[in-house]
Amino acid sequence: MQPSNVCWSLTIWMVQLALIVLTVQAENCTKPIGGPNMVLSDAFITQETFVDGAKVTFQCAIGYASTGGSPSVTCTAGMWSDVKLTCGRKSCGSPGEVMNGRFNLSEGVLFGDKAVATCDTGYMLVGSGVRTCMDGGWDGRVPVCEVVKCGKPPNIVNGGPAVPPEDTYDYGSVVQYDCEKDYTLVGTKSITCRENGEFQPAPPECKMVSCPAPVVENGVRIDGRPPYTYKSFVTYRCNAGYEMEGQASLTCEIEGWSAPYPTCKAENCTKPIGGPNMVLSDAFITQETFVDGANVTFQCAIGYARTGGSPSVTCTAGMWSEVKLTCGRKSCGSPGEVMNGRFNLSEGVLFGDKAVATCDTGYMLVGSSVRTCMDGGWDGRVPVCEVVKCGKPPNIVNGGPVVPPEDTYDYGSIVQYDCEKDYTLVGTKSITCRENGEFQPAPPECKSMLKAFLFLWT
Repeated sequence: MQPSNVCWSLTIWMVQLALIVLTVQAENCTKPIGGPNMVLSDAFITQETFVDGAKVTFQCAIGYASTGGSPSVTCTAGMWSDVKLTCGRKSCGSPGEVMNGRFNLSEGVLFGDKAVATCDTGYMLVGSGVRTCMDGGWDGRVPVCEVVKCGKPPNIVNGGPAVPPEDTYDYGSVVQYDCEKDYTLVGTKSITCRENGEFQPAPPECKMVSCPAPVVENGVRIDGRPPYTYKSFVTYRCNAGYEMEGQASLTCEIEGWSAPYPTCKAENCTKPIGGPNMVLSDAFITQETFVDGANVTFQCAIGYARTGGSPSVTCTAGMWSEVKLTCGRKSCGSPGEVMNGRFNLSEGVLFGDKAVATCDTGYMLVGSSVRTCMDGGWDGRVPVCEVVKCGKPPNIVNGGPVVPPEDTYDYGSIVQYDCEKDYTLVGTKSITCRENGEFQPAPPECKSMLKAFLFLWT
C-alpha cells in the first residue's frame, strides 16, 4: 500500500470517530415553552422529552390566531430554537344591528370583548343585552327592542278622553281630555305614554271655575271680557294722569285671579310753570316733584305786583290747575318836583321806566338827571336846578358899570355902562348874564367925542 492511501484512510477513520463521540454526547430537550397566547400542538401536548433534532409545532390558543412567524421549533443539543410564532386576539366583527337600539362597542370587537345593547327611549330590551366575542364569533343572538306599552289612561270626574280609550298605547301616544258642559279643564289637556309605561303628567281635572269682574278705579279694561272662567284673562290701563301699580293683566286660576287687582295711582307733578312775571313762592322754589293734591303758590317777580287772580295752583293726576294769577309792573308814581325844572316822563312811571330831569333856561342840573323806577320806588333823589352865575362884568377903557360891580351875577342880571366926561358910549349900553355863564353882548366902548363923531359920520 502506498503511503498516500494510508494517510487518506486514517483521516476518514478519525472523522468517523469524532462524529460517533458527538452523537453520544448530544442531550435530549424537555417540553418547549411557547410565547404569549399559544400552546403545543395536540400531537406533542402529552410528550415530556424530545430527542436531539426533534421538531415540534405550536398553535395559537383558543380565541387567538397567528399574526406571523413559523409555528415550528427544533431541539438541538438540549436547546430549543427561538419561537417565531405570534398570536393576536381574533376579531368578531359587528355584533349585529339592534332595531330601535344600538350596541355599545366601547370595549372593542376582539376576543373577550363585550358588546352591550341599549334600546332607544320608549323601547325595552327583550333577551340578553350582552354579547361576548368568543373563539367562534359572538355568542348568543341580537336582542330585540320592543316598544313600551301603557295601559288605559286614567279616568277623571266630569270628563274623560276626547276619543274612546284603547286597552294599550304605544310609547309617545298622546291622549287628550275634555270636560262635560259647564266644567272647565284645569291642568294639562293632554297626557303622553312615557318610557316607564305610565302616562304623564297627571291627568287634568274638570272643575267649575269662575272669577269675579275686577274693579280698577281710574282705570279702563282694554282686553278680555266676562264671564271669566278658568284661564280667562283681562287687561287694564290707567286713565291719563294715573300710573299703574301691580300687574296690568290677570288670569283666572283655580283659586281666583292670578294676582291682586292693579291700582291706578295719581301721578305726581313736576315743578309748575307760572305765567309772565311771576315765580314760585320761596317755600317751593327748590322742590322738583309734588304729590297728587299738592297746592303751591306763585308770587309776582321783583318789580311786579298782583293785579288779579289766585296765586295758588293744585296738582291733580299729574297736571297742574290753570294759573290765574296776573302780575303787572309796579307804579312808582311821581318822581318828585324839580324846582326851576321838570321831569320828562315819556317812558312812564312803571317798574323799569326812567324819568329824565331837565332844568329851565338859566339853570343848571346838580346831581343825576335820571331816576329809574325800581321795586321799592324811584332810585336816587330829586336833582337840583341851580341858577347860572356870571362873574364880574368886563372892564372898559374910559368908562365902566354905572353901579360898582359885584363878584357874581345871577342869570338875567343886567349891567349898564357909563363913560367918563368928554367920552361918548359907543355900542349897547347894557349887557346881560346869559345861560352859559357869560355876559352878552360884548360891552360898549367909550370913545372921545371927536372920534365918536367921525365914527358915526363914516
